[in-house]
Amino acid sequence: MSVMNKLTASELNNIYPLGENRTGKPIFIDFYADWWGPCKMFEQVLDNVTPKYEGKIQMYKVDIEEEPQLAQQFGVRSIPFTVMISTSGERESQTGSMTPDQLKYYFDGLIQKK
Repeated sequence: MSVMNKLTASELNNIYPLGENRTGKPIFIDFYADWWGPCKMFEQVLDNVTPKYEGKIQMYKVDIEEEPQLAQQFGVRSIPFTVMISTSGERESQTGSMTPDQLKYYFDGLIQKK
């Protein structure tokens, strides 16, 4: 089961205003749509991997149809689209799904990055 929370524009403003990570932990954001096959497949990967990182990374998901302004703000052009934000506020993004091993690799790197 996934440990990801829904992210809204107002919540984003609380945790990541003007590029400053205020959570004290790395942030992971998954942009998705419920009806899109690749997002459904990636959701299975997230459900498998994210519980192992609970408490180490703040994890969020954004339905692009419910929060189109967030998708635009992060430059989402295709989904699934992920954003990883280090504790220092440095941001990286990726388009497309990942395997469980790829996601673990990125999470482990995100945790080590300052």
